[in-house]
Amino acid sequence: MDTIVSDERPTPREGTVRIELWVPSGQRAEFTPVIERLDDAVERGLVSEYTVETWDRFVDLGGELSPRERRARDRLASYARWAATRGERLTGLGDLTVRGVGRMGPERPTRRTPRAIMAEYEDGVLAHVTACEECVGAFRGRLRDLDSTAERERPSDPVRIEW
Repeated sequence: MDTIVSDERPTPREGTVRIELWVPSGQRAEFTPVIERLDDAVERGLVSEYTVETWDRFVDLGGELSPRERRARDRLASYARWAATRGERLTGLGDLTVRGVGRMGPERPTRRTPRAIMAEYEDGVLAHVTACEECVGAFRGRLRDLDSTAERERPSDPVRIEW
């Protein structure tokens, strides 16, 4: 094996970090800068993997749900619980309301979703949730924080492996 000297790449995290990015249906292109930063974070070893999921503006809390709608509802509830246990409120998360489904459909309990959410799982456990209502700046800031954390965890001296 060769000698490796590195002072440019951060040390990959000990555990796995997986990110779920939830964006509005049909609006994925708007979040391209965030997705590109996530690609970079995976390449650099800061994040193990990420997925980009979509949801509608309102999540139906009752009635027949497709698997995608059920997943969005379950995740939204999980993120809301995470925020509540920390005394936080997710930006853009609406209160429970009753809305009609479709033009003439029955009324059902719904909840307005934040415009987008980035959820971080460390070793399979929800560790951080960032909600973004008007812009993607909050996501960029959070990704910068992840990068800073990796920089602090990296040893200050170059890593040498010799045989």
